[in-house]
Amino acid sequence: MGKKSKRMALCGMMAALCVVIMIVGAWLGIGLYASPMFAGLFLIPPGRKYGRKYHLTLWLAVSIISLILVPEIEQNLVFLCFFGCYPILQPYFHRIVKKPLRVAAKFLYFNVVIFAVEWLVMYVLAPKAENFVMLLTFMVLFNFTFVCYDFVVPRFELLLNRYVGKLKNK
Repeated sequence: MGKKSKRMALCGMMAALCVVIMIVGAWLGIGLYASPMFAGLFLIPPGRKYGRKYHLTLWLAVSIISLILVPEIEQNLVFLCFFGCYPILQPYFHRIVKKPLRVAAKFLYFNVVIFAVEWLVMYVLAPKAENFVMLLTFMVLFNFTFVCYDFVVPRFELLLNRYVGKLKNK
């Protein structure tokens, strides 16, 4: 089996795993935000091992398949707009040398994206559910969730390096 075949096989398996995580999250009704987070974590191994091109392709493939197969539009949008692409963007945020600026940039990106997704869901897709106080409450809770996710992404990568093998190509 050639190098390219192995890459495609791993990416296909990870895409299938991510889609299954998204479907199970929607099916159980408790995975509205948890399943996009977990699915985003499983994009890390092929992305770090094979590069940004594979990472972007995998993220787009999972996003498109999820939009087709997963009935929860909010869950799909949260994955597409944030949790699926954040592992791709996180190394770029870490290029910002000054920690306060890096943290501010991460929070600004997160809050703009999540506010836009939640506003779209509450005011456009499900206008009967509109409630600005609820939106602000969600934003506060989502910021706590983001801190946890930002903490977990590099540690998940370390865990994979330790138990699965090095994620960098040699």
